[in-house]
Amino acid sequence: MDTPYTPSNQTPQPDPQPPQSPSRPTDPGTPFSGFIALSLTIIFAGGVILWQNLPESTQYGMFNEAVPQTPITADTPAPGRFGQFDLPARMFIRGHKLLTELDSSQQSGSMSETVMSQFVAVYDPEDQIRTIIMSGEYEGPEQALDRIEATRIEVIDRIANKVEQEGAVTETPDSNRYGLLLTELDTLQSIYTDGPDSVEQPMRDQLVARYGILGQAALTHGMDDDDPRRKPLVTGFGWVATLLFFMLALVGFSFLAGIVLLVIGIVNLASGKLRFRFEPPAPGGSVFLETYGLFVAAFAVLSIGLFVLSIKVNPSLGVLSFPLQWVLMLVPAWALLRGMKSRAWRQAIGLHTGEGVLKEIGCGFLVYLASIPIFMVGLLITIVVVIVQSLRATAQGLPPTPPTNPIFEIISDSGPFVILLVFSLATIWAPITEELIFRGALYRHMRGRLHWVLAAFFSAILFAYMHSYGPLMVAPLIALGFMFAFMRQWRGSIIAPITAHFIHNATLVGFMIIFISLLKDPVI
Repeated sequence: MDTPYTPSNQTPQPDPQPPQSPSRPTDPGTPFSGFIALSLTIIFAGGVILWQNLPESTQYGMFNEAVPQTPITADTPAPGRFGQFDLPARMFIRGHKLLTELDSSQQSGSMSETVMSQFVAVYDPEDQIRTIIMSGEYEGPEQALDRIEATRIEVIDRIANKVEQEGAVTETPDSNRYGLLLTELDTLQSIYTDGPDSVEQPMRDQLVARYGILGQAALTHGMDDDDPRRKPLVTGFGWVATLLFFMLALVGFSFLAGIVLLVIGIVNLASGKLRFRFEPPAPGGSVFLETYGLFVAAFAVLSIGLFVLSIKVNPSLGVLSFPLQWVLMLVPAWALLRGMKSRAWRQAIGLHTGEGVLKEIGCGFLVYLASIPIFMVGLLITIVVVIVQSLRATAQGLPPTPPTNPIFEIISDSGPFVILLVFSLATIWAPITEELIFRGALYRHMRGRLHWVLAAFFSAILFAYMHSYGPLMVAPLIALGFMFAFMRQWRGSIIAPITAHFIHNATLVGFMIIFISLLKDPVI
């Protein structure tokens, strides 16, 4: 373009400046409402996080109540059902026929050593009973009898210690735990000495009621695996093995694909090719901090309130937590009640289609795969922490406390209706509600004041500790929460983290449900 002519007696004017980009908008809210929201958030979020991670005994003790003990009787499942020793025992009983056939083609004793190596460091006497039954199946009656004698001595020592400490032999107000254990040891001794037919019917019923498929296996010990009374117990391992192989293959493939995608993502992020679409607000607004504070306050009232009602009024009221959690899906709409326009609210919280629903779903899937190696690192940290804790407890002469998964316990002890509720909460409620709260509202509020890495990290910590997995189990959740926040930063839309959250929960909970159903006691 030619330079415009300027008369010599006229001072040249500077070129006009390019138009300035509009300043970032501020979310609704005032400093005063922000102060109130922050105060309530600290109180309720801190209270909920503390409550979720307190030992059960402390929770009951705060209300002058003792932890209710499940009666240990002859017709109820023994403690440790579907626990860390019961699960492998159920698997190996199901695989007895297949594994013994494989063992016949290998060196003698190789399979029994492989199986019994899973039953080490057993502390609870009920798990020792399970180990005895597995020994009878895979090592033979003589080894099982040796274990019976050692366990009997240990149980008698426990009785003596309890009498010395408490002056009584009561495990719970209405149980006779050690009496049941000694009787079961006598029953197993009869089985491995004189055969299952030597056991009277009441003791047969007790073994089945307390140990399920393992009790049934003991009562059919010595029978041919094709016997109609035994075959339903020692078959079905193929389905279990197929499920485990499929999950291992899926995890392995996902891990390798995730490493590739993670490297590509890091390179693109470092080179500036990865463009962030999230537009952070200017500091000052409070409506989305209010949203998060309202959520944790409602969650505190729901969880702690129902807990108090269940111990003070009726234990069955605790079940109401499942349907009442759905009410919390209304909380993300708090900004609408505060006068925010619907379109602005949806844009701010991420409820928009971004570059198209299918593309956002696809991005969520790809970033979830890239999240798997980071999730594995978090899982490895948890495993190391649990091992260190177990070693410390052993050094102090205390029994190790194995990690527990509350969802796993609910699935193993509940009927189809409760399982359906749990699955729907994990795959519908959690992906939508938790993403709108933690990545939609909380991350947005933090992002207006912090770099995206810090906002993602702090929101991930709050997300992880809101779950009742205990302080030792949060590293994998922090990893996931961070990657969910990254998806929100990258895409702007909340669809990608919702997709990833759904994939993760549906895969894990679906696997648990199928796995437990394959290992439940057969009906004979």
